Amino acid sequence: MAVYGQVRDWRPEPLDDAEQVLRTRGDLLAGLADDLATAARPERWTGAAADAAAELRHRLTDDLDVVVIAVQAVRRALMAAADEVIGLRHVVGEAEELARRHRFTIDAAGAVADLPPIAPDPGRARVRAELEDRVRLILRRADEIDTALADVLVKVVRGEAAAVAAPTIPGPPPPPPADPGAGPHGVDPWWTTVDDHATHTLASRAAELADAVGLTNAAAHLNHYLGNSGAPLTVDPDHMLRDVPTFQATVDSATAAEVNRIAADAAANGTYGRPVQFSTGWQGHYIQASDNKDWFYAMGGVQYAVTGVATVQPPATPGGQPIVQMDYQVHVFDRYNWDGGKSTEIGPITVEDSDMAEMHRAGVAQEYDISGSSDPRTYTGEVPGPHQLPEPPESRDGTREDPGRGPR
Repeated sequence: MAVYGQVRDWRPEPLDDAEQVLRTRGDLLAGLADDLATAARPERWTGAAADAAAELRHRLTDDLDVVVIAVQAVRRALMAAADEVIGLRHVVGEAEELARRHRFTIDAAGAVADLPPIAPDPGRARVRAELEDRVRLILRRADEIDTALADVLVKVVRGEAAAVAAPTIPGPPPPPPADPGAGPHGVDPWWTTVDDHATHTLASRAAELADAVGLTNAAAHLNHYLGNSGAPLTVDPDHMLRDVPTFQATVDSATAAEVNRIAADAAANGTYGRPVQFSTGWQGHYIQASDNKDWFYAMGGVQYAVTGVATVQPPATPGGQPIVQMDYQVHVFDRYNWDGGKSTEIGPITVEDSDMAEMHRAGVAQEYDISGSSDPRTYTGEVPGPHQLPEPPESRDGTREDPGRGPR
């Protein structure tokens, strides 16, 4: 398990250096494999010795192919890990800067500690809670990066390189920093929480009404908040994309732009036929009530990222469009919390955002992370525009057990 002090010192350069060494050695091995595979039997050499030599050449060729595949698999894993470490270092840097700005330190174990503040800071408790959340997310992502690289290395050592030879769709980027929300959980004195319990009852009734009128995701998310566990909640981005066409259009536009970039690089560098992993990084999109009321109340502002692997082949005819084969996924992230200064009306019930936030501080409800990844999608064809990518799958069953059955 990763330790914060170690993760803080992670650098991509050693991974890049190792990848470059493997690139040089791998190219040499690939050349030797090609030479061996094309070696011809001398003319007029026949008989048992010639047959045995041919059989040995085939075995050596197969063995060399296995080694080349293993080297390629490790190279791709190292490149992916290096890219992930670069992103993780950015997140660590933001956490360290936030701590420095508010006179906190984060020690090697990941504990947030006070330094004497220069001036009174009424938001200090909120910043401490945010820093603790960021450390938790950093360590979770570091474990994922470490596990992914170790899994490839173990499989190669076991002779299972073929299982990891083809580059796979990268996972989601490290979680983006979330806004501070209502601050620390359960810090209000118990004798000040009578109104918060009343708000909890009102909010529960609002969730029942939301479900009754088809706002099923909004109801599920509100009930999870009122459940007070703080546990992460998983959503299905395919449901969101299907229900919110404006969100689908935004995601498709970002995906098409990334594939166009990869195709342009392939044409400029002559790297046709080489699988390329990609990630758009986290980007923001706000779902309006006019787009879809259910997802507006359930999430509103959401972060999304598209990751995938694309292979570009040259045009079939001179001057034509390159052909792309792409596998990709859409990832979403949001922090379920409440901002002050707004209110929400569900039927006859008006819910004030400030009252909802106060329940978190009172310890009768709790903010939480929302995330999820779509099913993998495949596109094959000319370099796509934003309106040429696959539609999300139709997977709702329409029953009350299906949280995506709300109106479109």
